[in-house]
Amino acid sequence: MIIKALSRIIGGAAGIVALSAGAYMPFVISDSLKKFNDDCDYLLILGGNVFGADTPSPQLFERMKTAANYLNEHKDVIAVPCGGCFREGQKKSEAAIIADYLISQSIAPERIILEDKSATTYENFEFGIPIIEKHSGKKAENLRIAFLSSDYHMHRAGIIAKQSGIRDVRRVSCPTPGSAIHRFGREYIVAFEMFYRTIKSKIK
Repeated sequence: MIIKALSRIIGGAAGIVALSAGAYMPFVISDSLKKFNDDCDYLLILGGNVFGADTPSPQLFERMKTAANYLNEHKDVIAVPCGGCFREGQKKSEAAIIADYLISQSIAPERIILEDKSATTYENFEFGIPIIEKHSGKKAENLRIAFLSSDYHMHRAGIIAKQSGIRDVRRVSCPTPGSAIHRFGREYIVAFEMFYRTIKSKIK
């Protein structure tokens, strides 16, 4: 009887989470269609896949190009490229790859602060925000901080930004090269982790 009861509870909880993830996807799609280009003081450039030693994936390269254009149009913004060096065969961090490209596109090195330890979106914010706070001498809640990422990633990264202490969440989006269908599928899957983290933080 106890085993059956537990099975029902677990099954019910799993069903609720699955429904929640399904209800979440329209918001993901809606935000992916918006062309975010918000003003900010600091721009967190979220990392992406690196092939081999130091070759950015098409997705990461699109983020790099959008970041360079944005920073050349907003001369006072400080860039915070994010992402570590954690894949087999990788020789340069995502952050360093982004920074090198920005410098090649006429962005002054003094406008760039690296966050080169993270391996996930959560860590991009977890490690990046203290760097910004130290540089500015202000708390994140009192700063205009934007993140730059791919269009399909806008909604989830926005939720994580808010959870990380950014009161006024600002965004800069860029298109996803090629087909984004599998990217949206991944957003559905990783939504379960996000809901788990949210529930866990409420319980503490």
